[in-house]
Amino acid sequence: MMDERTLTAAPKGQRRARTRAALLAAGHRLLVERSMPEVTIDDIVQAAGVAKGSFYNHFPDKEAFARCIRDDVRSELEEVIGGANAGIEDSAMRVARGFAVYLDYILAAEDRAVVLYRIQTGVAATDNPLNQGLRRDISEGLRAGRFVVPSVDAGVLFVVGVAQITLMRAIEEPGGAGMIPVAQQLCALMLRGLGLPLHEAESVSAVALHDLVVPKRAAGG
Repeated sequence: MMDERTLTAAPKGQRRARTRAALLAAGHRLLVERSMPEVTIDDIVQAAGVAKGSFYNHFPDKEAFARCIRDDVRSELEEVIGGANAGIEDSAMRVARGFAVYLDYILAAEDRAVVLYRIQTGVAATDNPLNQGLRRDISEGLRAGRFVVPSVDAGVLFVVGVAQITLMRAIEEPGGAGMIPVAQQLCALMLRGLGLPLHEAESVSAVALHDLVVPKRAAGG
């Protein structure tokens, strides 16, 4: 919770940025406990420790606030996926590594998984800017003959669907010892569905998860 006196003492630009950050952080905490329809603006400002009028200085309504949390979380994910895929040219490996980063993100902290689950509006919009990295990978996979799907949109929705069911499984079985093997199998099935031969889909999935997930989970990270 942000101290209102600390906010007041800071220069105006810093104060505005801190207030916004405090509101968003409060939203994250509240979403761990309940869904966004159950969270009121009064709940948000109370948890943030700011005046109610401050909320409307940053967000026109609760829906815009929820979209901002969604975009912040997914932008963070996209940034990490982009880093993990730097220098990786094969579209199949890029998709598998993106899935592995997503898995690592939701396994790293149960709170993250719950918040991600509760801010899913727009996730199926294939033209959403936050889906553009995946869209490029699917497009390149089709162009290179790595993937065989009816359309780029269908490929994007397919991958997003696998990610969603993985998220739900992680929430329903937090800390489950079998999560990584199941996720590896899902990743292989996803690549198989995109058009890779079975043996290659299994190999690419195993490499991606063992590079990006298994060492961290073994170390308790």
